[in-house]
Amino acid sequence: MNINQVDPRYQSLGSSLLDPVPNPFFGNPVFGDLSQSETVPQAQLLRPYPQFGGLYAQQPSEGRRRYDAALFRFERRFRGGYGGRVNYTWSRTRDNVVGEGNAFSRRPGGAALNNYDLEPEFGPSITDAPHRLNVSGIVDLPFGEGKRWLDRPGLWSALLGGWSFSAAGYVQSGFPIAVIQRLNNTGLLGDVQRPNSVPGVDPGHSGSTVENLGSYLNPDAWSDAPAFTFGDAPRTDTCVRTPMRHNWDFAFQKSESVGAGRITARVEIINAFDRPDFNGPVTVLGNPNFGRILGVNGFPRLFQFTVRYDW
Repeated sequence: MNINQVDPRYQSLGSSLLDPVPNPFFGNPVFGDLSQSETVPQAQLLRPYPQFGGLYAQQPSEGRRRYDAALFRFERRFRGGYGGRVNYTWSRTRDNVVGEGNAFSRRPGGAALNNYDLEPEFGPSITDAPHRLNVSGIVDLPFGEGKRWLDRPGLWSALLGGWSFSAAGYVQSGFPIAVIQRLNNTGLLGDVQRPNSVPGVDPGHSGSTVENLGSYLNPDAWSDAPAFTFGDAPRTDTCVRTPMRHNWDFAFQKSESVGAGRITARVEIINAFDRPDFNGPVTVLGNPNFGRILGVNGFPRLFQFTVRYDW
């Protein structure tokens, strides 16, 4: 929290907040950069601590968060050659926490508009992901010794027996978008200004993420807030979210008795479909790249091979 923001009640002064006034700190090196100029904007002297610039309280106990969720789970314990589990979580996370982020948003948490009152910041969290589905399972293929088919010694039993297949994957909603405007003209010497939302204009897009990497957000859905106002766009906007996330990992394993021991060979395919986890779009209105997705997180498809001998 910037505890040296000008009190919003002074916004009614309008452009006179920018008027130059005599600088009481001029010439005194104790005040650093403030000592360099004979005048300062009137807003500087209206700060709670006019001898400083921004002053920040780190992790103050002003935050409030509420998490609601419903969890649905189905599990089949491994028997008869297969097993697995599926769980789905519906959740809602709301808070007034600023400065927090997620790994997929280029401008994650932003800052408070009014550091004197954080309650209006309460709303969907930047980490809110309402839907998540997890799936995992394993299957022993029915070939080889002790199995339904090829339960006898021989070449085919040696080649096809002892194999199992497992998979794990998830699908998850994206995170809310946090839009700010590039030019901060609130006049309060704070950290951020949000634009105004344009009613009736869809901020999102139609089509897939790949088709809209250059236009993921519709800039017509926001307009620059007038000087000496905060702007009415919400801290986080759930009308449009960062790209959804999903991933699948597969593994194939073969196990065979060798003498008095057992040898196991395993192949794992991580991010099997080589799907990128796209970053969120640029969310600074006025930036030439506003609304564009410029990068990815995560990792490409990986193969891992393991051979193990147990005795």
